[in-house]
Amino acid sequence: MFWRLGFAQTSPLEQLLESDDFTLEQVLEEGDVIQECKQLNQKLVDYLATPEQLQQLLQYIVNEPPEGGGDKEKFIYPYKASEVLSSDLNAVYDTLFASDEVVSKFFTFLSTAESPLNPIRAGYFTKVVSTLLSRRPDETFAVIKSKSLVPQLLLHISTYSALELLLKVVSEVEELQEADFDWLYDIDLVSVLLGKLDKSLDSEVQANASVALVGFVSPSPMQWEGSAISSMPSRFVTDLMKPESVSTILHHTLSGTSSSLEHGLTVLAALVKHCTGEARIASEVEAVVGEVRNRMGDLVNVLRNPPPMDSVVNQAGPLDPPLGSSRIKVLEVFEGMLKLRNKECEDKMQEAGAMTAVLDLFFQYSWHSFLHNLVQRLVEDVIEGENEDLKRSLFTDGELLDRIISAHARNDEWVQEPKRSRLGYMGQLRNIANTIMQRSKEEESAWMSEFTGQPAWAHFLESELNPTNERYERLQVGSEHNRPNSHQQAEEEDEYTSPPPTINPYDHMNFRSNFDDGDDLFGFKDHDDEYGDDREDEDDDEGEGGLLGSLRGLKVE
Repeated sequence: MFWRLGFAQTSPLEQLLESDDFTLEQVLEEGDVIQECKQLNQKLVDYLATPEQLQQLLQYIVNEPPEGGGDKEKFIYPYKASEVLSSDLNAVYDTLFASDEVVSKFFTFLSTAESPLNPIRAGYFTKVVSTLLSRRPDETFAVIKSKSLVPQLLLHISTYSALELLLKVVSEVEELQEADFDWLYDIDLVSVLLGKLDKSLDSEVQANASVALVGFVSPSPMQWEGSAISSMPSRFVTDLMKPESVSTILHHTLSGTSSSLEHGLTVLAALVKHCTGEARIASEVEAVVGEVRNRMGDLVNVLRNPPPMDSVVNQAGPLDPPLGSSRIKVLEVFEGMLKLRNKECEDKMQEAGAMTAVLDLFFQYSWHSFLHNLVQRLVEDVIEGENEDLKRSLFTDGELLDRIISAHARNDEWVQEPKRSRLGYMGQLRNIANTIMQRSKEEESAWMSEFTGQPAWAHFLESELNPTNERYERLQVGSEHNRPNSHQQAEEEDEYTSPPPTINPYDHMNFRSNFDDGDDLFGFKDHDDEYGDDREDEDDDEGEGGLLGSLRGLKVE
């Protein structure tokens, strides 16, 4: 823009626009054409808003390049065209919606393109339509309705760009709930997406259908350009939480392939999590709980007999089979069920041996911190709950106390070898043991004292648990004594501002300890890092809350 103020020479693009003979391709080849569009260069906008140039821009996006075309036709022109059309140019949009012919040619891209879609052109198409939905929602939704765009998106759901556009459409519908979108609800979007979980379909179809369904009940996947789905009741959520919908999810999940199992469980875990949230509706919760309860035995069977998986070899040795994301999802479903405190469902868990299967996995995969934290929460939910039959099953069928004692003996033997740290679940076991003793004191339950009063457990408390708690309490007290008070710290900072601390690249576990065990540094869930199971150290296995804060002043008798 400096050349307009007299501080620079006229740009090549300006010179081109001033000439009488130039082409759209020459304009797109200029390096500053996108910036000039965003700066609303009037000459440029007027040129691009003519029907001939607009139609050519749209063709670059939806048409395949001619045979023998170069990189400009394949990549540069389509990219520049999509950026130009996404630059919020009202004059261009006026021309677009004023011509039924131009609109038809552009929006028939999905109906005329071969499957699978060209991912590059599908991405550009999604970008432009998403911009139109944000800038001109009324006109765009009218075209989407008339051209049956949503059913076409469902046909091409294996392409991720089609999924993105579908989510954008749904999010805009949820934001504009006062408008008439019966035509969209009549498509029965939820039922169609549930059908995409069928075992006969490709894994890409199942995966993208799962993302879309999860998006109905979880706001984060539905965000687009800072706009989240409305908090008002959603008809899509209502349809998804119906008993027949939940039954369909469980059917596809438990009677299909390993892919349909994984992606179906992803949807089921999201539904259960939604039931535990503030936006839950009693009738929806009852439907989900009832259907899950009916298939509890099948879910437990997934823990005991997972789908075939290739073995994994890491630094701790071979994993055959690996834990797998499907079993993690089953545990997340169980965690949600326990939070709902539904006695019939808890009784069904006890009958199916769910907690015993959970403990089996906990001790089988000794270097999987996400698993250990998840199981710790499950066990604590049972111990702190009101279902005494389920609690007793944890101590009898699950042999929880005996397993804790045996694990400590196994750990003592393990650490005798050089360069070995403690087993990965030791911190979680201490947290569980302290929860047991704390709860036994609060309840003064006679049946629990039958187990906690055994000589082997008493010896464990005296030789293992109490000394460990005292040691960590001393560490915590020492840390507080060495911490400067706020006045002293402020004076030191006034005198000298220290440089930011450097991170020891070999101390990665201490660095990661500031984050949840299930999150990586960028906030993405890593439910099954099979290759990273063995990267635990002594300071990273104290469970989610850590032992230092929770055990302060606690001595177990």
